[in-house]
Amino acid sequence: MRVTTFVCAAAAVLAACTPRINTNPETGKVDVDMEPVTQRGEVWNAALASQGGSAVRGTATATVREGHTVAAISVTGGTPGAVHPWHIHEGTCGSGGPIVGTVNNYPPLQVASNGAATADAHLMLVLNEARAYHVNVHASPTEMGNIVACGALND
Repeated sequence: MRVTTFVCAAAAVLAACTPRINTNPETGKVDVDMEPVTQRGEVWNAALASQGGSAVRGTATATVREGHTVAAISVTGGTPGAVHPWHIHEGTCGSGGPIVGTVNNYPPLQVASNGAATADAHLMLVLNEARAYHVNVHASPTEMGNIVACGALND
């Protein structure tokens, strides 16, 4: 009975772990670490390029950890006082893919006097490596169809 319990416990631990393999370039030795998936953050990055003659550009990240995703965005080149909604969407820039999560998860970017803005979104979901995602920055709450910056999220 103890052996069965131990084997089951070991299998459960291994199922919750994924190997991280590192090779020392000087010695050629391989190191395999079993690390719980929930402890490592998978980070997706995007470089946001200006769209449609806009000067808005920036970066975005999405960190997947422990069953949720935290997205962070930073832009420059905005008009002081402007408000820019932003979202992660499925698909590629220009594809019109659906928003990931809900609109309410994404606080709008409030552009400061220096033309910069930052925001974070907390999504109760995990991005899927088999899908493409992008970040859109919209012109304003009343001009959602006008994209002023976009970038592909890459893991």
